Parts: sequence; C-alpha cells; structure tokens
Amino acid sequence: MSSSLRIGSIIRVLGHLLLVEALMLLLPLIVGVAYGETDWWCFAVAFVAALVAGGVTELCTRHVRVTVRAREGFVITALVWVVYGLFGMVPFMLCSRPLGFTDAMFEVISGFTTTGASMITDVEACSHGILLWRALTQWIGGLGIVFFMLAVLPEFNKPTGISMFNAEATGITHSKLHPRIRQTAVSVWGVYTALTVVSILLLWAGPMNLFDSVCQTFAAVATGGFSTKNAGVAYWDSDYAMVVLSGVMFVAGMNFMTLYGAFRSRSLREITGNDVFRTFMWVVIGAYALMMIPVMWMQGDDTADGSAVDALFHVVSAITSTGFSVPGAEGWGPFALFLTILLMVCGACTGSTSGGIKVDRFMVLGRNVFNEIKRTVFPKRTYVVRLGGNALDNAVVSRILAFVSLYLFTIIVSTAVVTLYGYSFTDALFMVCSCIGCNGLGYGATGADGSFALLPCGVKWLLVFDMLAGRLELFTFLVLLVPSFWKR
Repeated sequence: MSSSLRIGSIIRVLGHLLLVEALMLLLPLIVGVAYGETDWWCFAVAFVAALVAGGVTELCTRHVRVTVRAREGFVITALVWVVYGLFGMVPFMLCSRPLGFTDAMFEVISGFTTTGASMITDVEACSHGILLWRALTQWIGGLGIVFFMLAVLPEFNKPTGISMFNAEATGITHSKLHPRIRQTAVSVWGVYTALTVVSILLLWAGPMNLFDSVCQTFAAVATGGFSTKNAGVAYWDSDYAMVVLSGVMFVAGMNFMTLYGAFRSRSLREITGNDVFRTFMWVVIGAYALMMIPVMWMQGDDTADGSAVDALFHVVSAITSTGFSVPGAEGWGPFALFLTILLMVCGACTGSTSGGIKVDRFMVLGRNVFNEIKRTVFPKRTYVVRLGGNALDNAVVSRILAFVSLYLFTIIVSTAVVTLYGYSFTDALFMVCSCIGCNGLGYGATGADGSFALLPCGVKWLLVFDMLAGRLELFTFLVLLVPSFWKR
C-alpha cells in the first residue's frame, strides 16, 4: 500500500520535539542535584537518550525541507504524545522506587494528558526530582506539547505550524489571535505563565513551601491533579489553599484565547460578554448548589465547618478535569456520585486545559435541539445555531454531533470491557469517564480504598488509550486507525 505522507518531515519534526523534551528533563535533574538526591542520574540517562535520539534524527534529516499538511499534522500530533511518553517514562523506571513498563507509561501519559491518575501509591516517598517531573509533564501538556513547540521554535511560524495547531487544539473552531501562528502560541503561553506565577505566589504566601507551591500550581493550572502529598491538598488543612486553587482551576477552565483578548483590550467585557463563559459560570454555581444538598444531608451540622469549601473545591475540580480529591467525598452518597460523573463528562470551556466534552458543545447541542422543536411547529422557517454571536455552519453542528456520539460510544465500549474484568458497572463507568475526560478522580476500586495501580495490565492499557483519545479529542487520534488515511 503506497502513501503520500511526507515521512521525512514527520521524523524531522519529532526530532525537534525530542530535543525540547531533553531540555525539559534538565530541570528535575538540577532539582535532584540541588536536594542531594540519588535520583538525579535517572534524569541524566533520560536526558542523554532524548538528546542522542533527537540529535541523530536532526543529522539524518538535515536536508529534508519540512512540509506539513493536515495529514502530517495529525500523525505528528498523535505520535508526539507516545514518543514523549517513551522517553519521559525512563526516570520512573530507573528511580529509587521504580515502576514497571506498564505503570511507568501510564504515569507519564497521565501526566502529559493532564489526567492525574497515578500508579504511585506513596508519593511522599518519591524524590523531589520525580515529583517535579510529574508536575512538569502536566504543565507542558496543559496547553499541548505541539502548542508549546510552536511558541519556542520560530521555524514553525508558517502553514506547517497551523496544520499542527489545528490537529492538537481543542474546540469547535480554531481562531487565531494573530496572523502568525507563533504569535498566537506566545500570547496564550504568556497568559498561561502569568496565571502560573500568580498561583505560585498566592500558595507560597499561605501554608505551602516554594516547592509544593510550584508542583500544586502546575497541577491546578494544567487541570492535572498530581499532588506532592498522599492526602492531596487536604494535607495542608487550609481553606485558604483550597479557595486559591478553586479560583485557579476555574480560570484554567476558561478559554485562554478569551482570557488573552480581555488582557489585550484591558476590558472584562471580553469575558463577561461571552455566552460560553456565562454558561460555564452558571453550571458551576448550579452544580455547587446541588452538591451542597447531599453534603448537608450527610454531614448535618458540620457543614459550616469547611464542608462548603470542600463542595466548591470538588465541583470545580471535577468540571475542570483537575481531579484533586476531597477526603470523604465518596461518602456523600449516590446523588453526589451521579453529579460528579456528569461534571467529568461535561468538562469546562473549549480552548482551556480541561478535558471532557466541553460546555460549548453542550450549548450547541441544546440550541440545535430547541431549533428542531421549533422546526416541528414551523417547518418552513430557517433556523441557525449561534455561539458567541456567530452562526455556525451545519457542517460544524454535524461534527459536534458526531464527536459527542463517538465520545459516548467510546465510554460505553470501554466500560463494557472493564466490566469483563469483574469490576462493578459503577466502578468501571467512573474510571473510564475519569480517564477519557483526563480527570483522574477515583471512586470505589480506584478511590480511597483502592488505586489505579491495582488494576490489571489490560485495563491500564485501555485507560491509557482513553486518556490519549480524550486529550486529542478523539478525531485526531482515531483517524490514524482508518486504513484510507494511510493510502495515497
């Protein structure tokens, strides 16, 4: 079977990305040396491996003129997560508390996809280098590996970059803030970095030291969920920290293009006038009010003593796919569990770091249903679906319907497979929704009395597939499984 894919261009771009990952590995290496920990050499090995692989690729493809069309963009965007995983898992396999191949791959993919489901049962026993690497994989993966590359490599400020941007960016439509794609990437990363710095300073001013502030911030801004403590954020027993992190997660669940537009115009009207933001805000408020019902019912008079903050933290963590857990949340009852699953499936806004289907798509679906109801009564009238004041083409609405259908179908099939391993329907559904939504929350078999580390290897690899498919919003990942994609 012949193919017109430009293999040389794909390999060369992946080589560039490996060199970037090599530089990333230097940071935890330096931290490990600074803390006098032996795990620094694990990062040295991974750094050398990524550097050599990237250098050899660069040398062998030095005469290749990089040309990336939509098809190459899909291949690069899908493969880079796997390639980064293969090199990023090395420290987890060589550290003082090593993981096996399957667990190490699960851990690093969970990090890069900002899922936050962990194979490490005792994170407090890990070195500072390992903890920082877990947090850093989330922070880089938050806006996307390719999107990070577009910001740091000037040579992709051309149609090459646009193809990869469209393949990786989450959302309904992909609008650019600037004529040049690199300017867009730099602008959005500027907002992302500013939010990171503010969060670090706020947490550092509270109960956390600088290292914990950095790691918890990386997890919150990227809506990832990895923590440096076994008890998670509850370790600090601080309403201040939970309120700060709730605010950071909420902002990270917003569209970063909208955030930059507000910064550039110096006007909050860019945000408050956005119908997607308003819907997202009201969903959070409504879910919080509903979540307080089982919390008050289960905890009675203790509700005023921090439980209101716990409920808010849990709701924001669930809808933004951060996955920070709240102690005792599993005991809030079946209604809280049902609401949590709905929030995980829903997700926050497109163009954010969160997973899930996204509020925007549900808005389009709702308005399309309402139009169909009106068309039943007035069949001769013409109706359009609007989002953000703009009319959407029928092709866009059709793609959203296909996406939601495929998303739910993937959940159904994955849940069915997990139940074959003997898990209850509730446990299977929760872990699948958690992973495909890049959430990381646990319940039952993966909750407080269980762990993702206890799952069979077959289930772990299925969940890795779900994490990748969910992060790349299905089409970019699943298109590679279509035989006609590889034909000329």
